[in-house]
Amino acid sequence: MSKERVVINKIELASELAHRMLVIEWDDRSESIYKDDTADVTVYTENAQDIFNDHYDMFLTIIEDTCYDK
Repeated sequence: MSKERVVINKIELASELAHRMLVIEWDDRSESIYKDDTADVTVYTENAQDIFNDHYDMFLTIIEDTCYDK
């Protein structure tokens, strides 16, 4: 097994995974996950933000629990 070290940004990875999970789960709904689909800045609806936050917390915990130095 290779012992190559990989450096990741835990916050960015958790955020990206949470967003992707939100998009997958939201696919069955008729409303947008964004407050304004045309805005330059991503702002989720309140419901979408709550779901994103739950996923983000879960993914960040998993990432932090699996990171280790040896």
